[in-house]
Amino acid sequence: MADGFLKRTTFLVPNAEEAAQFYMHVFGMTKWYESDKVAVHKFFPPAAPHNAPCHLILLKADDPLIGMLGLMQYLDQPFDCGVKKGRTKVQMGDPLLVWETKDVDGIYERAKQKGATIVAPPTDWEVPGFNNGPPIKLRTMSMFDPNGIYMEVNYKR
Repeated sequence: MADGFLKRTTFLVPNAEEAAQFYMHVFGMTKWYESDKVAVHKFFPPAAPHNAPCHLILLKADDPLIGMLGLMQYLDQPFDCGVKKGRTKVQMGDPLLVWETKDVDGIYERAKQKGATIVAPPTDWEVPGFNNGPPIKLRTMSMFDPNGIYMEVNYKR
């Protein structure tokens, strides 16, 4: 048995509100928490001086406890916050967000409207099944959001 569960992934972004608007528009997420008065501890995460001010937004999908997405903006940026635009490949250490949805095509259209870099439009394919079971048939797209965060969006057909 695992000792705990992955509750949320938080990304450092140059503008928390703009990043939140992308996920709310494309995926229908809603704000669960927002504050621009968070004093960040110097070790959580280890990036800035102790009590550095930040704007933190936590978004939720359908589950009230898991699958949340955090977007954190240091108000006094302690590092270069430039975003790599037009990325088409992931690099070692990059996170790979995986979304499951019944609306791959709708997400694709909304993501294009909001400035995502589309790597692959909705594509039908399959992967080997679990424990030699039947193949898993998927409809999948992949993209980088406007902050260069990679994600795969899929639906089991």
